[in-house]
Amino acid sequence: MGMKHLYLIGNMGSGKTTVGRLLAERWNLPLYDIDHLVEQEAKRSISEIFHNYGEARFRELESAVLHEVARQSCGVVATGGGIVLSEANRALMRQSGWMVYLKASIETLWKRLHQSQNRPLLQTDSPLNALRAVMQAREPLYQEADWVIEVDSLTPAQVADAVARVYRPTPNAPLSVPVLPNQPDAYSVHIAPGISNSAAQVVLQHRRPTRVALLTHPRLMHWARLVQTQFEESGIAASIISLRSGERIKSLRTAGRLYEQLLQAGLDRNSVLITLGGGVLGDLGGFVAATYMRGLSYMQLPTTLLAQVDSSVGGKVAVDLPRGKNLVGAFHQPIAVLIDPEVLQTLPARHWRNGFAEMLKYGIALHRGLWQRLQTMLEWSILSAKRVRRDASAWLLPIAQCVNLKAQIVSEDARDLSGRRALLNFGHTVGHAIEAALGYREWLHGEAIAAGMVAEAELGRILGITPDEVADTLRTAITQAGLPTHIPAGLDAETLLELMRHDKKRVGDALSVVLLRDIGIASLEPNIPTSAVREALRRCGAS
Repeated sequence: MGMKHLYLIGNMGSGKTTVGRLLAERWNLPLYDIDHLVEQEAKRSISEIFHNYGEARFRELESAVLHEVARQSCGVVATGGGIVLSEANRALMRQSGWMVYLKASIETLWKRLHQSQNRPLLQTDSPLNALRAVMQAREPLYQEADWVIEVDSLTPAQVADAVARVYRPTPNAPLSVPVLPNQPDAYSVHIAPGISNSAAQVVLQHRRPTRVALLTHPRLMHWARLVQTQFEESGIAASIISLRSGERIKSLRTAGRLYEQLLQAGLDRNSVLITLGGGVLGDLGGFVAATYMRGLSYMQLPTTLLAQVDSSVGGKVAVDLPRGKNLVGAFHQPIAVLIDPEVLQTLPARHWRNGFAEMLKYGIALHRGLWQRLQTMLEWSILSAKRVRRDASAWLLPIAQCVNLKAQIVSEDARDLSGRRALLNFGHTVGHAIEAALGYREWLHGEAIAAGMVAEAELGRILGITPDEVADTLRTAITQAGLPTHIPAGLDAETLLELMRHDKKRVGDALSVVLLRDIGIASLEPNIPTSAVREALRRCGAS
């Protein structure tokens, strides 16, 4: 697959050609301007094509040119505003490149277009109303892009910089996702290949800590030492604390031991704790940071796909009790999260699938475009039941989109109060019950969530909320990814129901479950009848 086309999509007047030209020059890549190529092909202006042959003929020519461009060597493609109207065009762009939507408000577009004579769709009695109608019709299609950039307040050069951070992020110019913007705990998630080499730099932008402690696992010592060296070169003492991995370390007992080790290492309230590991270590390290000396600054460097797309963002930190997961915890936001897809290279294939399950959850429950991107990854066997292609460039934007979705929800609902954050629990009501029934052994979190999503889609089907084709496409994708679609043998429905009633996300006695209404649309449904849950569990293999 290698480097792919960069498709700039958006309404007329959003700056696609101007920005495309700047980027093509910057990277010494070809610029493919679809409108210009259509005019060359037809030997007529677009206005003439519309006038003489109608819009339908123009769309045919546009699609033919797009097919031609998709086969050319990698470049920057400035598309026409209406290219997204065809589902086949959107699929082709997704298969051959990344789509970035330059989003402008109607005010910005009208300012740029109101005197234009060569926009056929605006040659009406009320061009402003025509523009508004075009924008409304296309907005959901543009939202299927891999990334959206709001361009209203930016110059073309600034838009080009923003697109560059999406298409070719670097440690010095990473793709940054704000979390809790304009709130006291605001921070950013920085995403770029190699950004783990900038950990000290990022911390020093915030403050100069007295000391640093790095929490990690034995098999990640290589990365931990690299980070330790960065701090020591800046004259800051950094110690490494290594713990074995696995859910069983996420306990108050381990936390107690860590407090002692931090005291021994001389950490005070002006020190920084860095977690370099997966979700368990991030939860545990964040909990220790939240409670040691009433709160220590910390930074997350997640090293598993699951932690990168999910648990490292949102500030929920916790340890487990024997009775259940995450029952003692706090909300404690990090100063930054650094996501480096290169640290995933050594991750076992099973752990890639584990994280991919959460990515599928984000897509099916929250974002149609992400869902289609993940489907494309399955089609191209970037991930399959047999193997994983670990090419950082194939994973970076889908990871970033998951982070972006989580960040938006966390920013609206930081403390999990409004129910908006509950949508992130699709698959988790049943999934958490499976994990608890297995004693947090045998299955990984994502494997339990995969089977949980299938069961909750069945539940939605039984209740007439989830359309058949949505439940079926989900099951197919989970199978293609090599993830389980059935509840583990030997677990019975009554045990799982009992465990669901203990879930800390429950309100009162009635079960509330997140159910799918369509691809990318989910809702939290209260008062779910136990009989329907029992039937859904049986359909998925519970005894």
